[in-house]
Parts: sequence; C-alpha cells; structure tokens
Amino acid sequence: MKCFTRIALLVAVTFLTASSLMADSTSGKVHIPFNFTVNNVTLPAGTYTIGSDLGRPAQLIIRDETNSVKAIEVGMSTTLTPGKPGSLIFHQYGDEYFLSEIRFSSTTSGIFLPASKSERQMRKRAHKEIVTPIGLS
Repeated sequence: MKCFTRIALLVAVTFLTASSLMADSTSGKVHIPFNFTVNNVTLPAGTYTIGSDLGRPAQLIIRDETNSVKAIEVGMSTTLTPGKPGSLIFHQYGDEYFLSEIRFSSTTSGIFLPASKSERQMRKRAHKEIVTPIGLS
C-alpha cells in the first residue's frame, strides 16, 4: 500500500508541475498581412499562433491556423527595451520582412532573433531599414 501511495503522489506531482508549466506559457495569435522570414524559413501571410514556454524561454514556436508547426527557432531570451508589449517586430527591406523580436504581453521579457545570413545580405543592399510592429493578441 505504501508503494501505491508513493507512486500516486509522484504521478500527481508530475502532473501538477506539467500543468503549471503549460499555464505559464506565453503565446498569442496574430494576423500577419505579408510574407515573412524566420531565420531561413519563409512563411506566407496569414494567421499564426506564436508561442514560447517558461521551460524553454528562448525557443519560439510558430503554428498556422491548422495548428501545424511551421517554424521552431531558438533566439535569445531578453529583457524588453522600451516599446509596446504584446507585439512582433519585423525588419523590412523593400518588400522583404524578417521577424526580429517577439514581445509577449504577459511578461517583461521577449525573444530576440539574431539576423540571419539572408537578412544581413538584404541589409547591406537596402537603402534603409523599416521597423514594422504588429500587435499580438
């Protein structure tokens, strides 16, 4: 009987820990009206769920409307600089958009994505960089 009680307690603690991690996740839904690139993956305009969790705060997961994972990117977890919380920050060069930063509204931190090789090349050729924010709900 003691063994059964210990196992039941272990299962309960494991379940509660997993539930609290899921409850602490940061995510939001957003409609992005243009094609954009995350690292070297180009995604079409559309509605996406952008998320991360406290277990891996620098891992970004992007899902489409069918809940299929479209991109997983590891960025750098960072404290937000002044700006609008609950938004995505894109760098725009001509008609090319690159996801650069995610600011979740439920925390004071976000995920910074370093510029990919293709973004660095676009930056060299572009006359100017435009920073485009989009609200995250």
